[in-house]
Amino acid sequence: MLFCAIIIPTLNEEAQIGNLIQSLKEDAYDHKTIIIVDGGSTDKTVEIAETNGAVVIHETGEQKSLPLARNQGARYAIKEYKADICCFIDGDLTLSQNFISHAMDHFNTDPKIVAVRTVANSIRDSFLMKSYSPVEDIVQLIDTQSNSPPPPAHFYRSDVFEIAGGFEPLGFREDWTFYNKVREISKQSGGLIVLEEKCIRYGRFNSIAEFFKQQEWYGRTFFPYLEYAGLKRSLRDLSILAPIFYVLGILIAILIFIVTKNELILVFGVPFCLKLIKVLYESIKYKSGYILPHFFLNSLGNYFFIAGMIKYIIGDKRLSRGDD
Repeated sequence: MLFCAIIIPTLNEEAQIGNLIQSLKEDAYDHKTIIIVDGGSTDKTVEIAETNGAVVIHETGEQKSLPLARNQGARYAIKEYKADICCFIDGDLTLSQNFISHAMDHFNTDPKIVAVRTVANSIRDSFLMKSYSPVEDIVQLIDTQSNSPPPPAHFYRSDVFEIAGGFEPLGFREDWTFYNKVREISKQSGGLIVLEEKCIRYGRFNSIAEFFKQQEWYGRTFFPYLEYAGLKRSLRDLSILAPIFYVLGILIAILIFIVTKNELILVFGVPFCLKLIKVLYESIKYKSGYILPHFFLNSLGNYFFIAGMIKYIIGDKRLSRGDD
């Protein structure tokens, strides 16, 4: 049986890390190890991880970030444990039962499989989380081929990880960028990437401030992604800012109408109205009343994304999500 190394970057994850490690230890798949790569936690993350039996290494380097921590953990696992498979998981997740077992079944039965994708879902225990993830059955939104974005809980063969060169030192789209490299390798080698719907990782934000902090991090790390991915692709990815421009468009149109009394100005609000019609259609299609709040939550998130871009421009070059 192939050996799986579960690599978990952490930074002040004491609230959840113990439960996550225990769930991984209880997984039916025995040929595994759990490696924590800590980025300088000031809480009890390291103590809890060690108490629960995980291997803890400390992230090195001046710039600390999720992709660099994942690379360090994977290379440690390959060197020290001869790991066949690397699974990358964030430290604040909750996993479905036998998360590792279901994915490893694919690798152990088909040598052509180079990666296993998992399902990203949310713990909908608050209005914030229901708005963040508005569709109850998230599988409805997943492209069962290989095109939908990867959540931070995928499995990769170690040799493919090394051929791909690991994760790029990015923040925005860092998981997407690595996944695309693996996808190209699989095409060239005739390898397969599969989706395992039984592997579900559940995430949540403890506060709306945490969500805004994430969006600010994405914005702050957008320009390194622009340099890596190029202008054409980066501009396409900036379509995530569409919600705030829809909202600003209607607000500006109303303001100009109030000042000028010119009804033609209201034409600028048409795209926003069309968007609301689409939101209504999706709400009926997915039987969800949270799709409209989701739209406005993303609009607010866009504001912090843009604020992060401005922070980068004025000199904040950190890759880390934290305050270091």
